Amino acid sequence: MPADADATTRAEVTIASGVQVVDSPLTRVHRLTDLISMIVTAIGITLTLLIAAYAQHTAAGVTEDIQGISDFVQRLLVAPVNILSGIITIVIPGYIIVSLALRKEPRRILEVIGASIIGFAITGLAVLLLLQFGSEPLLASLSVHNPDGSTSLQLPAYITAVAAMVTASGSRLGNRTSSLSWTLLWVGAALGVVTGIVTAPAAILTILMGRLVGLGLRYAVGSNADRAYGDALVDGIVRAGFTPRRIVRADATNDYTPEPLDGVTTALARSRGGRVYAVTTTQNHHLIAVAIDGDQHAAGFVSKLWSTLRLRGINARADVSLRQSAERTALVSYAARTAGVRTSRVLGMASSRDTFVTVYQRPQAARSFGDTPADDISDLLLDSLWTETERAHVANISHRNISSETVLVSDAKDGEDPTVWLTTWELGETAASEIAIRIDRAQVLAMIATKVGMDRAVASAFRCLTTEQVEQFAPLLQSVTLPPITRSELKAAKPTKVLEELREGILDTLPDANVATVNITRFGGRTVLTLILAVVAIVVIASFKTQDFLAALREANWWWLLVAVIWSVLTYVGAAFVLIGFSPVKLPWMRAFLAQVAATYVALAAPAGVGPAALNMRLLTKRGVPAPLGVATVALIQVSSVVVTVVGLVTLTLTTGSQDTLASLPSTAVLIGVGVSIAVLALALLVPRVRKFALAKVMPVVRQTWPRLSQVLGKPWRLGMGLGGNLLMTVGYIGAFYASLEAFGQSVPILQLAIVFFLGNAAGAISPTPGGVGTVELALIAALGTVGVYGGVAVSAVLIYRVITHFMNIPLGFVAMKYLERKGDI
Repeated sequence: MPADADATTRAEVTIASGVQVVDSPLTRVHRLTDLISMIVTAIGITLTLLIAAYAQHTAAGVTEDIQGISDFVQRLLVAPVNILSGIITIVIPGYIIVSLALRKEPRRILEVIGASIIGFAITGLAVLLLLQFGSEPLLASLSVHNPDGSTSLQLPAYITAVAAMVTASGSRLGNRTSSLSWTLLWVGAALGVVTGIVTAPAAILTILMGRLVGLGLRYAVGSNADRAYGDALVDGIVRAGFTPRRIVRADATNDYTPEPLDGVTTALARSRGGRVYAVTTTQNHHLIAVAIDGDQHAAGFVSKLWSTLRLRGINARADVSLRQSAERTALVSYAARTAGVRTSRVLGMASSRDTFVTVYQRPQAARSFGDTPADDISDLLLDSLWTETERAHVANISHRNISSETVLVSDAKDGEDPTVWLTTWELGETAASEIAIRIDRAQVLAMIATKVGMDRAVASAFRCLTTEQVEQFAPLLQSVTLPPITRSELKAAKPTKVLEELREGILDTLPDANVATVNITRFGGRTVLTLILAVVAIVVIASFKTQDFLAALREANWWWLLVAVIWSVLTYVGAAFVLIGFSPVKLPWMRAFLAQVAATYVALAAPAGVGPAALNMRLLTKRGVPAPLGVATVALIQVSSVVVTVVGLVTLTLTTGSQDTLASLPSTAVLIGVGVSIAVLALALLVPRVRKFALAKVMPVVRQTWPRLSQVLGKPWRLGMGLGGNLLMTVGYIGAFYASLEAFGQSVPILQLAIVFFLGNAAGAISPTPGGVGTVELALIAALGTVGVYGGVAVSAVLIYRVITHFMNIPLGFVAMKYLERKGDI
């Protein structure tokens, strides 16, 4: 692994406990835990404000219940409150500053004082913003009642300042002192609520703001590293059972190289998390020590948790503590070695300060697989690699991080095969699932292909695995399953192309194998974006008055809704005609129609337009159409849809009537704008780089569709059927939209309605959400507002239109898809 971002590039050579240590120690680190705590604290502040604003009665009730103590008890608490206030405002800050002064940490003193000043300023700014922009319920929840009957906003700035100081001081005060300080803060805030000095939401808000300020400052300037360096590192290795003579940092860049590090140590340093050291003992034994620091463990925990949550079939769980992580890695290494896998043996473990040190046997290998020249990689070496991997799989152990850096190789000796070592088991798991084992095999094949090419890689897999095993892992040849090192190695060679070539190479040997990629991710960026857009759509739609929506729905003309359903059915008829017209083989009309209905169900997991294309492709390949020809056919279908949409809009404009046409012509300003846009586009195409970019985007589509288009042009009736089907589809959607509006008594000119529809359809086409959900609805509602349809009626009409043309057909799509699967058509 590369050195920490804050590490010095020059190594320090020191003598610690009589041992020469070559290291690049860090004095300050930016802890991921601080950043995570900041996010959690910000969420807590947001929730507090939301509860104060939208659950005013609850917040006020809690405050009144706490303050509902007799006057006698409140008078009794006056003295404790005064004493505690003095402790909070004077004793705690004074103790923090004196403690840091005794530790000779002047920089930390300046930081905690700066945190308190920022805390004061933030509180004052918050008061100004609340008074200026805060709603009445929010202000009421944060205000206390004065004796004269008035109310005043109370956010005690001194509490925020002290909370910021305690947070910024970190663990330098000791766990007990830090815990006591926080306890006193919370007790003081509670007593303030009891005595009516502050409300409950305001007390919580001030403490959280102080913690947010302290965490932000601590993360920005860094915290003192409590890592094991020098004497502490030597002590950890000694307690692990070894007496070091020399310790050299292997993963940090330095210019102190009295003797160069060997390739094995360098490869281990690149592949392992944490700090890696080459250790030479007093007995002249060469070992590897891996030091995992507590501040780095959080990053590994988050990464492993994300991988476990995102990928299906991965049973590994992120380890909460640093000790659990180190012990789990040692367990997997022990299990792999017991299974006969050639891997580094764990020789000892120990903790020192906030670091856990694990000492490993140094592998008897020459170099990493990535540093091995392609000409030196023999078939025997590839077979040895597969053999070591399968030894782990037989014992139901998965590695999950097989790359050119975690695989070490040695040259073949006289009469012996080359040896392979598998190292770095941090992500490994025992009792592995079948999909984790398949991922390992996919990683091995992709790694081999980067070095020796597709042909030799696939040949090695078929030599060492059964045909069933190869067919099972082929669908997992996708970027998400590969380690970052392998992805970076594939990047220069266009990873999608390489992985596709590997799947095609497997198909050459197993023509009937199903190598299409499968979705093994539970969610990704598109899913997150889908949820966000769905929430936005729900909020926007819910912002309209429910009464208006229900009233419009009750007054709807159900006969017009029946007409909308009929128009909706015609869209599937048109889509079926398009597929039949452009298909290179004869397709039964009913099968083509059912495929378009089934696409509605597939759209639940794919963006608009992608689901039907994938299903059409599957239907064609099942009918014996070669994959390249099927791709060209599907591309031609999509291109023809765009052409028909544009031509249809122009034709609709010209045939609406001369008076309407003239009235709907754009204004002079709009025409000038269009002309300027065309001129700018033409000038941009004169620039070679822009022209090259445009051609790179357009020419692949042209080259892909032109051969198939030339074949279709030779049969005019097929071209007419395809274009007519596209036109029928467009007319069907517009007709359903028109009928949905008529059902609510809204009559919109057909030209304007067509423009509204095309805008919504375009928004859905570029949306990454499945079926354009959320995007289409918002676009149509907004566009209807421009033609005079507002409020609940627009929402009602759009929702009914989407239910009829999309959501209502999802169950029918599921039935159609299962029928086609049972018949073997998809």
